[in-house]
Order: sequence, then structure tokens, then C-alpha cells
Amino acid sequence: MSEIDSQFLLLINGFHTEYLDQLMWLISGKLVWIPFYLITLFVTYKRRGWMGALHLLLLVGVMMLFTDMLNSQVIRPWFQRLRPANLENPLSQYVHIVNDYRGGSYGFPSAHAANYWGLSLLAAYFMKSKRVLYSLFLLSLIVCYSRSYLGVHYPGDLLGGILYSTIVVGIIIWLYQKYLPKRFVPEVRECPAITEWVPAISVLATLAVFAIVAAI
Repeated sequence: MSEIDSQFLLLINGFHTEYLDQLMWLISGKLVWIPFYLITLFVTYKRRGWMGALHLLLLVGVMMLFTDMLNSQVIRPWFQRLRPANLENPLSQYVHIVNDYRGGSYGFPSAHAANYWGLSLLAAYFMKSKRVLYSLFLLSLIVCYSRSYLGVHYPGDLLGGILYSTIVVGIIIWLYQKYLPKRFVPEVRECPAITEWVPAISVLATLAVFAIVAAI
């Protein structure tokens, strides 16, 4: 299984150009997606009001305690799976490196995959929209691809992150529904259908900007 994972990683990482290097570098960044996060929060506000937006922020914060902090401090050191680009990994000699970036020591499960997919699930839950889930799933896939392209995660790391965040978010939503008094749960508002497509539009707009910047 590990050999198959390595082959898939080298297939993705090996298909590289100077343009794609810069494009994937931008896509893989966290701060560059802040406008998208704010837009998603705004759409949540339109669908659920300020209380719904606040609840989303709080649950994302709780999620990241597990998908980010616990992941990096406990889970990764426990599995100890070296990143493909890590110099201690024999595979690293075959990995194409972009901007001298190799990531940390361990990569399983991927925090990028866990965080983006977890956010997708929570946002779709609060907006009660499959369209939002599909559009944010697209973003998760693109970010995951960029992580393997950069050589810092095996595809298995990414699948592990998605599975891990699905479990974490599932538990969070179950606790939220079970223990939060109904009077504190904001109702879903009627909004124009286009509202559900705003996150997807913002993703495509951001990618278009990245595509232009990478070409400069």
C-alpha cells in the first residue's frame, strides 16, 4: 500500500512546470484564502444570522483544536510518517521541491486536508446546502492536490486527513445538536438561490487571480 502511495505521489509531483510551481505554491497557502473565509462567513450570516455565523466560528475553532493542534502535537508524532520531501525519507531524492519548501517532519494525517474538508462540512451544515458542500469539496480537492504536487504529503496523508476531519466534525455536530438548547439554534433564512453559489464563485475568482499572478 505504501508503494502505491509513493507511486501516486511521484506521478502528481513529477508533472511539474515553472508555472504550475508558482500556481500550486499560491493555492497551498493558508492566508491567501482569508477573503474566501470571510465570504463564507458572510453567506452564513445571510442564511443563519449573526448567531449562526458566531456558532460556525466557534465550531471551526473547536474543530481546529483537533485537526490542527492535536494533529500536529500528538497524532503525527505517534504515526511518525515522514513527509515525501523530508531529507530523512529515501524517496526525497526523487521529489521535486518548490521554493526549498519541505514542510515539517511528519505528514500523516494532513492538516490542510483535515482543516479545509472540516470547514466544508461545517459550512454546508450551517447553510443547509448541498451546493455549498460540492463547491467547498472542490476547493478541498484542489488544495489537497497542491500538497502532493509540492511533495509534502502522500495522497494517503490527504485521505487520512479527510477521514479524520469527517469523524471530528461528525462528533462536533452531533454534540451541537444534542446539547445546545433549541432556542439558541438559529433558523435558516430564505435567501436567493444565488447565495448558495457565492462560496463556489469566490473559489473560482480566487483561483483566477492565482492563475494570473503565477503567470507574471
